[in-house]
Amino acid sequence: MEPIDLPPAGPALAPDHITCVECLGRCYRLRPAPPEGDEPGDWVAYRCPDCADRFDLQIPEHDTEA
Repeated sequence: MEPIDLPPAGPALAPDHITCVECLGRCYRLRPAPPEGDEPGDWVAYRCPDCADRFDLQIPEHDTEA
């Protein structure tokens, strides 16, 4: 099977919400996504309105070795 050449990935986009690992509620971004999108290495903060926990997640670097 021949390898497929894929186009380079665009900017990483963090989701607008994630599932809270503490109470299984829905956590929302504390700040809206920038218009140009999130970049690898950026940090995105989320807060759960149900239990008030905060989660800071880092956008992973693109994996160039497959």
